[in-house]
Amino acid sequence: MATRAPRKTMTADDYKEKLEKAKAALKALEEKAYATELDDLIKNQNIVSAFNVIKANAKDISDIAILTAIGKAVGIKRLEITQTEAKKRASKKK
Repeated sequence: MATRAPRKTMTADDYKEKLEKAKAALKALEEKAYATELDDLIKNQNIVSAFNVIKANAKDISDIAILTAIGKAVGIKRLEITQTEAKKRASKKK
């Protein structure tokens, strides 16, 4: 019969690391929980049409620059907007 190794006593750094992981998990859970409500609020407002008007008036400016400027105007500090490349699909093999 195998015996277990004794438990390691957790230090303050271990608890801080565990707390950071829990905060990240909570943030992800909140995003999932309020996703549909947020989508409905955005659709009911004129945000999409306002963005399209700004985009039409500023043709040479990228979408990311427009969103960054909107975030700055609203007062969101340290906002970072990035756009990732589209994932390439695997080729169909027969």
